[in-house]
Amino acid sequence: METDQLISIDIFCNHYKVEYSFVQSLREVGLIDTVIVQETQYIHLPQLQKLERMIRLHDDLDVNLEGIEVVHHLLKRVESMQSEIVSLKNRLRLYESLD
Repeated sequence: METDQLISIDIFCNHYKVEYSFVQSLREVGLIDTVIVQETQYIHLPQLQKLERMIRLHDDLDVNLEGIEVVHHLLKRVESMQSEIVSLKNRLRLYESLD
């Protein structure tokens, strides 16, 4: 498997000064996905922004793992609702242009 879109969890933890167990906990509850290549665990690069947000919640705001799950769930709902609003606005514009 190509590792150009992956970052080793060890390298990530060293760079962000995060405990390996914290990243493992996020993986165990399903907040992030990891892959194993040649006995090394990796994170997909597109997940970095989400993972950085979770680290800030944990470190800066002292939010526990359960709280991070709640925030993540709520943010996903907000994004979904924003997408639905855009879709509805586009449909409304279509109907308004028919008048």
